[in-house]
Order: sequence, then C-alpha cells, then structure tokens
Amino acid sequence: MRLVSFRREGMQAHAGIYSELGIIDIYEGMALLSEDRPDAPLSLHDIIRGGDNAINLATISLLEEVMAAQQIGSDVAYWFGGVEMLMRRDDVQLLAPFPGLAAWWRSVQNVQAYERMMQRRGEHLGMYWYERPPLWAAAATVMYGDRALIPFPDTTACDIECEIAWVLGQDVYQTDPTESLDAVLGLCLLGNIVARDRADDDVVHGLWSRQAGIVMGPMLTTVDELDEFLLGDGRMRITIQILVNDVVRASMNIRDVHYTIGDVVAQASQGMTVAAGTVFSSGALCSLSDVAAPWIVPGDEVTIDAGPLGTLRWTMEEWQ
Repeated sequence: MRLVSFRREGMQAHAGIYSELGIIDIYEGMALLSEDRPDAPLSLHDIIRGGDNAINLATISLLEEVMAAQQIGSDVAYWFGGVEMLMRRDDVQLLAPFPGLAAWWRSVQNVQAYERMMQRRGEHLGMYWYERPPLWAAAATVMYGDRALIPFPDTTACDIECEIAWVLGQDVYQTDPTESLDAVLGLCLLGNIVARDRADDDVVHGLWSRQAGIVMGPMLTTVDELDEFLLGDGRMRITIQILVNDVVRASMNIRDVHYTIGDVVAQASQGMTVAAGTVFSSGALCSLSDVAAPWIVPGDEVTIDAGPLGTLRWTMEEWQ
C-alpha cells in the first residue's frame, strides 16, 4: 500500500490510500465496511499506533480491495451515500504523511558523506561513527508536504540534504538488524533544507545541524511494495536523486550506505522499547554541498526522486 495524509479546502487533514484509482479517504470509505468507526478522522500516525480497533492496517488493506472491486474509473471522484470516498489526485493537497510530527530519531546511514563534510573543515569523524549508528532526536517546527511553497532561509548557502524516513509498524526491544527490519512498516522521502554556513559549524562542534525546513512525502510506501529492491544484507537497491529546476545535481544508490535501516532500529532498541509509530530518518544520503553543486536560490524548484518511493517536489519562495 501507499498511504498519505491529505487535505481538501475547508476540511481537516485526513489519512488516505494513494491508489491507481485516486486518493481513497480512509475515514469516509470505512462506511463501506462497517458502521463502527470513530467520531472523527484518525491521523495516519494514530492508525499505525493502533488508536482505534475499527480502523487499522488490516481494514485499510480490505478497504483498498473493496474500492478496487467497485469498477470505478481511474482518477475520478466516487460518491457513496452522499459522501465522497474517492478523490482525484489533483483535487487534494498532499501533506507530510505525519504532518503533526514534532520529533523523530535521526541517524547517519551514509557515514562517508559526513566524513567528507568534516574533511572540508579540516576535521575527521571519530571511529565510533563507524562502529555503531549514531542517533539524535530531531525536531521540526513545521513539516511541509509535497508541492509546498517554502520560505527561503536567511542564508547565501542554501543546501538540500535528501534522506529516507521510515516508521515502525510494531514495538521492538533488544532486536537484531533482521528483526528490526521486519518491524518497519513503510518508507517515504525527506528533504532537509539547511543553511550550510551554519549547519557545518553545528556538526563540527558536536551539535545536530539546524534545518531551515523539513519536507516529507509524498507517500508512505509499505515494505511489501519494495521486495524487488531489497538486497540480502538488508540494504535497498534504489537510486535517489536531487534535481533543481529539473536538472540532476546529486545522486546516490542507497545500497551503498554504511548502516542499514535494520542496524539503526536495532541500535535504538538496545535497553529500551521503541514503540510502533516511531519515525526514523537516515541523515543526509547526498546533498548539493557533497558534490560542490550550486546553492539553491529563491524561486528554485527542488525535486527528490527515488523511483519506487515516489517524487517529492517543492518550491523555494521568492524573497519579498
């Protein structure tokens, strides 16, 4: 499945299924399955954490099957009982899959990228970065979604770091990397907008870099959709690219990361329970600064493309 959070004009955020038909509204669509549903829509985060017995991952999968059996045309609106359950993709605004996410675990999967950043400053990473996955608590005051218009930060060195984020579908405790990977529900893309002139100083002095904006989306792709890209060692054979105004500026294949997703989750689970619904991100997989690409300027359109994980786009707002 491919899960999203979305909004239409005049309505609150809803969780949905991104399907070949269009966007299926999970809350409204539950009327096809049961009269037993909550009084208000649940967020995608609440559904994953098991916030209600009537709406869970199993019933969502069933809803997708039921909608597919309705013989509905592709990318059209569908009404049932006076309620719109299926919407055209262009009629909704895709939000970050977890729009209210205030904090998550951030790691460093591609250690080599951070080593190169340190070398540019005449420094080196400590060997412990190569021995176990580093983990920080990351936070964002605003989480933007696909096709957002984002205020340009106060910097002349606006960089883009592309990441992958993932969410756990079950609790983990003291797991190994294989067990940890099995606990992952799905993945999405994350773009980190940074003022590079400040961010490098932060990292050199042992602080986590301050972002100027976080973009997440366009959808949460469940792991079962990615079987053909999963390698035997827990890595994934997926190329991720940063494009600026439709020109590729940086890329890497995430099979080349130092730490796997399983490694990161296993490290987090040592000595503590990490609950279902917990979100992780990879840290910078590649960035403009890593390949000496030109900085972002106001008005640029930025795209992160990662094949089966979709395409995340946004525009850096012009200075007023």
